[in-house]
Amino acid sequence: MQRRAKMTEQVTKLFSLSADGPEMAAALRLLVGFQQELKTGHIAPKWSLEETRRAIEQLDLSAPVGTEAALGETSHLMENGDLLSASARCFGYFNPTAAGPAILGDLLAAARNPQLAVISHAPASALIERRVLGFLCEQAGWPATSGGHFTSGGSEANATALQLALNRANADYGQLGIAAFDGPPVLYASADSHLAWIKIARSAGLGTDAVRLVPAEVGRMQIPELCSMIEMDAKAGRIAVMIAATAGTTNAGEIDPLSECAEIAAQFDVHFHVDAAWAGALILDPSRRSLLSGIDRADSLTIDAHKWMSAPMGAGIIMIRQPELAGQSYSVATGYMPAGDGQDPYITTNQWSRRFIGIRLWMMLRSIGIEGYQKLFDHHFAMAALLREKLTAAGWTLHNHTGLPVILFSDPGDNLDSQKIADRIEQRGKVWLGRVDFDGKSCLRACLTSYLTGPEDIDLLLAELSLVHEELR
Repeated sequence: MQRRAKMTEQVTKLFSLSADGPEMAAALRLLVGFQQELKTGHIAPKWSLEETRRAIEQLDLSAPVGTEAALGETSHLMENGDLLSASARCFGYFNPTAAGPAILGDLLAAARNPQLAVISHAPASALIERRVLGFLCEQAGWPATSGGHFTSGGSEANATALQLALNRANADYGQLGIAAFDGPPVLYASADSHLAWIKIARSAGLGTDAVRLVPAEVGRMQIPELCSMIEMDAKAGRIAVMIAATAGTTNAGEIDPLSECAEIAAQFDVHFHVDAAWAGALILDPSRRSLLSGIDRADSLTIDAHKWMSAPMGAGIIMIRQPELAGQSYSVATGYMPAGDGQDPYITTNQWSRRFIGIRLWMMLRSIGIEGYQKLFDHHFAMAALLREKLTAAGWTLHNHTGLPVILFSDPGDNLDSQKIADRIEQRGKVWLGRVDFDGKSCLRACLTSYLTGPEDIDLLLAELSLVHEELR
């Protein structure tokens, strides 16, 4: 008995955290130091890929060093080997600086570790997620019968939308797969959409050819071309199952004509999905919701809370106007799962065991609410306006005209390659920019997503651009 008790004591000591232990103190020191790093730290990886690989491979995973040392070691690897994408001065990604309430919620979920496969195992956690999803549907102007679930990210959410569309288009799809259709099913998305659609179509067994990319002009799907392609495909025996519009394209932040897309979807009786992974956050801002006009008519909607809602990575959302389609897509019967209420994640989502993802957004809404998000959006729009003003004054050429805080620009005389400018800026490590193709032009891309970004960071970006421009000219 004593030996067993001793074993329990030893294992507990190895696996537990103590509130006043050195590990927690070290973690707090790292977090406090990281907050300062987000404002002034070097953004590009300090080590080359080879240096990072060597640093990791030389560590002996069979020789543990203890939690406190492992924490410091891992932080050191990330500090030197990773891009500081959460920085106030990283302008190249939609990834934000994760907000404090969402981080704490994620920590609470990790510690309590609820299992959300079935409601009876975690009633509070499951109902918290449903309450958040219901609230989001309400903000989008959807009926109270709408639903949805949290996902690993936008790609899983969009993949879910395709499954919904296929089941809606053919009641036998769940049983027979694409063999249920009289012709190849196809979906339509803008040529400027996120091309995760290619991977999604392959994974669904449809193949790359099923993704019909509609020509875009200034980053927006062209409606006449969309209609023409659907009609031509119908004559060729293809079966339209979904129109996937984008609200906030990855390269330029443009929004497809959502209302017109909804009309076309109704005309041809196909599923209307909106990939609003980034810009969908604006459903929380009544003063700017009109930018998403038509989103209230979507049959499904993707939003990433880990973009403009400032949650840590891995917090996607799929909102579904007709939740019963999710059951048709994912329902299974087993002899080992307890009875649920018919909305359980294991029968309505692609996942089975699942983390409590929704706590991140729940904590944000309970902590700062819609008013807090409105202040965040006001701040980002103001910083974007300041950046546009300063770029124009300095003679840089602006290329996109979205109302959202994403700015594409290039060398004033179009003599310097945008990629060379971005590469040199990355080497200097003080700020970070993206580089994209847009309307046949190679452009630098700056987006505003960090709540920490201020006028001083805009000024530093302009100073770096000026310095690099002089170097390369």
